[in-house]
Amino acid sequence: MATFNEQLVERFGKGRARFAGQDSTLVKHSQSNPPPTLNYSIRQYVNAKLDVPGTWGFIDKREIPTQDEILFSDDPEDILRVQENEVVGPWPSKLKYLYNHYELLREDAIASLRSVVSELRAEPHTMEKDSIVDSHIYEKTYITSFTFAHGGIAARVTFSLRRIGKKVLWEQSKRLLPGSLVALTPASDMFQTICKVAVIASRPLAGVQQNPPEVDIYFASPDEIEVDPQQEWVMVESAVGYFEAQRHTLKSLQKMAGEAFPMAEYIVGLERDIQPPWYLKRPPSEDMDNQNIVDISEDGCGLDDSQAAALRRMLSKELAIVQGPPGTGKTHVSVIALKLLLQKLKHGDPPIIIAAHTNHALDQLLRHVAKIEPDFIRLGGMTLDKEAIQPRTLFEVRKSTNLGPIPHGMKRPALVNMRKIAKEMETLLKPLTQGAVLNEDDLASHNVITDAQRQNLTKGAANWVNLEIPESESKNGVAQWLGEDLEQANCRTIPEDVGFAFDYEEVELEFEQLKELEAEGRVGDDDDIDMLRGPRVILNEPWTGSKPRRRYTDNYHRALLNTEDLWQIDQEDRGPLYRYMQRQLKSQILKAFRQLAKSYEKLTMDLKIGRWEVDNNYLKQAKIIGCTTTGLSKYRGLLQSLNPRVVLVEEAAETLEAYVTAACFESLEHLILVGDHQQLRGHCNDQELEGYPFFLNISMFERLIRNEVSFSQLTRQRRMHPEIRRGLDSIYKEMQDHPSVLERAPVPGMGGVNTYFFCHMWPEDTDDLKSKINPNEAIIIVGLFDYLVQNGMKTQDITVLTFYNGQRKLILSGLRQHPNLQGKTFKVVTVDSYQGEENAIVLLSLVRSNRNGIIGFVEDANRATVALSRAQRGFYIFGNAPMLCKESLLWFSVVKSMGENPRRSQLVDKLPSSSQERSQNTNQESPEGRHQRVSANYAAQASKRLDEPQRGNPPIVPSRVPKSYSAGVQAYREFAAGGHVQADANIAAIATELTAQQELQRLDEENGALLFGSNADDAPLTGTNETILIKSRQTADGTTRNTWTTVHRGQGRSSSKLQEPSLLD
Repeated sequence: MATFNEQLVERFGKGRARFAGQDSTLVKHSQSNPPPTLNYSIRQYVNAKLDVPGTWGFIDKREIPTQDEILFSDDPEDILRVQENEVVGPWPSKLKYLYNHYELLREDAIASLRSVVSELRAEPHTMEKDSIVDSHIYEKTYITSFTFAHGGIAARVTFSLRRIGKKVLWEQSKRLLPGSLVALTPASDMFQTICKVAVIASRPLAGVQQNPPEVDIYFASPDEIEVDPQQEWVMVESAVGYFEAQRHTLKSLQKMAGEAFPMAEYIVGLERDIQPPWYLKRPPSEDMDNQNIVDISEDGCGLDDSQAAALRRMLSKELAIVQGPPGTGKTHVSVIALKLLLQKLKHGDPPIIIAAHTNHALDQLLRHVAKIEPDFIRLGGMTLDKEAIQPRTLFEVRKSTNLGPIPHGMKRPALVNMRKIAKEMETLLKPLTQGAVLNEDDLASHNVITDAQRQNLTKGAANWVNLEIPESESKNGVAQWLGEDLEQANCRTIPEDVGFAFDYEEVELEFEQLKELEAEGRVGDDDDIDMLRGPRVILNEPWTGSKPRRRYTDNYHRALLNTEDLWQIDQEDRGPLYRYMQRQLKSQILKAFRQLAKSYEKLTMDLKIGRWEVDNNYLKQAKIIGCTTTGLSKYRGLLQSLNPRVVLVEEAAETLEAYVTAACFESLEHLILVGDHQQLRGHCNDQELEGYPFFLNISMFERLIRNEVSFSQLTRQRRMHPEIRRGLDSIYKEMQDHPSVLERAPVPGMGGVNTYFFCHMWPEDTDDLKSKINPNEAIIIVGLFDYLVQNGMKTQDITVLTFYNGQRKLILSGLRQHPNLQGKTFKVVTVDSYQGEENAIVLLSLVRSNRNGIIGFVEDANRATVALSRAQRGFYIFGNAPMLCKESLLWFSVVKSMGENPRRSQLVDKLPSSSQERSQNTNQESPEGRHQRVSANYAAQASKRLDEPQRGNPPIVPSRVPKSYSAGVQAYREFAAGGHVQADANIAAIATELTAQQELQRLDEENGALLFGSNADDAPLTGTNETILIKSRQTADGTTRNTWTTVHRGQGRSSSKLQEPSLLD
């Protein structure tokens, strides 16, 4: 490695001694905590009133969507317009950039709920199993109490699970997680005219496990709060998406419209000449571009040339982009960069902000940070690392250090005033909490009746004893007046019988994914996040009047209330009149309650400011602060008060662009993005937004690289055995092997075969949740897992990967039921949840195998890259190789590379060699055209071989599904003994049988169509079909995108099918 500055060797040596020793002059700003100070910039940030021209109104939108946004018109002429994303070339302006990203992210956040509401409007009685838009439906919903919490006024609701049709395993369910968006409508309206939007405030496990279950919700605004305990609601949510992860970023983009935008010349304007950070230009400065990159890592391992170049960029460019392919040590380089940046910090300098896409990745990074800077602080809700990370969460730091009150801070006054208003609201709700008939005093105090009417009711009741009312109501004048027209309201969620007849619903998420969502939805940093703390008022209004025997109008009731002596009113009118008086009383209470709620909401913001004013004093003493990319927005006002200059974002290519944009604080001078855009992209709730012309899943990292903004790439991998790495040659053409990977121990029991593509032709299937599965493939994977364990591998050293959650559950079930594997733990995960992870051995289940050549997620190059790069010692793939090669250029390259020297895949001898490919190719032929020609030839040759079974070959896995566990072990033993050399023979028999079955099925279908007609089974018996618009969007160029559902109305068979939407229809 070249030497750039000889004199820096001694300085780095001293730096190591400082970090390793107890000298804390560079670790802490001071040994004693300085007195707390008040930072007014937090108030300015939170309370800023934006008045920015040319923002198309997006800065005025509230965080939570309005009724109009969710109850979008079903009229096809009413088009929802969605902004496009400029991924090629510069943006015309900063505001246009912020506006488009805001609108795209907002549409992604709310589109799924809009679809659920639209479906329920069209089909009010639909069950969840019949939903085509992943609806979660909870009927018989009632408001039972209010909690006046620090985060706001939370309404507790009970609800029924009848429409689910199954029991819910709440410990592993994504349903109603804190931060989820829900919509409520009166049961009598069903979203025809009324839609109340709310956010789940809390989902304590004890609450949802009781019968009926209950959760707490925050209504979208004080003006939308409801208080009537007798009103029946239907509550819905979408099974897709998670609002909490996006709402804070939306708010940040609005704030940025009124701020300076550092890095805009690169992010918006795509300037390619990247300058040094501004703080390096201020004297005294050092030429970081010419620093000597020396051995400063904790394990004594030096940097390779690509890592050294990347480190120079990270230290010397104000926007540094570093691509780290799998196993190339990007986290290692990031930690070294942090060491050097920490050395340059002076007393009083702001802390360095580091962020990662997930809590898991953040904890991984912070564990490295803890070795060089133990006094970091972690923001955010949850960490699973109880030793290294949890003591450094902000909550724990607060507990261990008492700063005392902050002079003129907003926290204490806000708490005092919140308690005062909470008592006023408790008093206001008292008539609805007594569990009794509304008495004459309650009605008079809210001007429902006059004082003279109150006195007459009291006087009349004193001279009357009505035996038809409960004894507890004997002194209640209104109850005596009602007499036989007093009825039980029966307005509550009835406990349901969910006994053995009901199965548990299938778990939608992996445990790690669920915990990640729960972490983002935490309402605070403490462990007691599921419980809302604060005064609670329980609503209890069990009585009402008799139902009207004829139709009454409000005018008629108002005329009756002009009667001074209510005892003069006919008995048959009293029940309906009491119902009218109930509505009037609740209307008066609601009006006053909402007014107080506005004041309470303002105080919750004051309390948030006050807490951040305290937290600012803790954070400014740290040198490194860590949070997720969601946390960058969630705590943006707090972080901006620190005036941070340096932000480092790991997993930047897996993060949607808006989340990284929020990291551009006004004080930012140095932004470092580390990731790999050829692995997983960001996730969109609405997959339509991932394609043209929205490209919402394209990260800032990928967009800048593809627009030729300069970046560095790491090239030497230290994870995979070379035999495994060669599967990535078509993706990372510059990747090289570090010498250490040549020493990987072979996989025991596999006869030196450390990688292999086990090819089969078994057809795929679909589970109850519409996820793809391949049962036979799952069986042989379980068999190989068992075989590896019998040969000495530990279960924790084997990971089973798949692209589909249904297959994950199927394989996991098979492992747990295997008699040889009882009591063991397993790592069976989807590809989407395994980026950044690795293991000694990986078994990859590709699942897809069908006559139509549809390979779904498997075709996604970014997902495939992750799947192909997780293994260290052994990597075994299971799938339909001929179909994959025909449908995917990437998988064609993978199978081809695994079949060359040494041969590690079946059916590859008909693939053309590199020289044959070159001789057949012309300069005019595109890679895609060449792939179509070569793969079509290969598929034809493979099919021909499958139709000509070779006799006399040894049985090779997977020739057929083993009939016993011992047979499976024997099959793999024969494979390891050398049977893989003639691996094609095993597929011939099953392929011939499968081909015959498919031909018989085709003939049966043709004969059935001739006899009965092709659509006989789908024709409804009676009734009509109605087409309902689910989604309609229009892009800036006028292109309209519609999604429709056809609903059959009438007797007999009913159907509701989603028509296949076109992106350009």
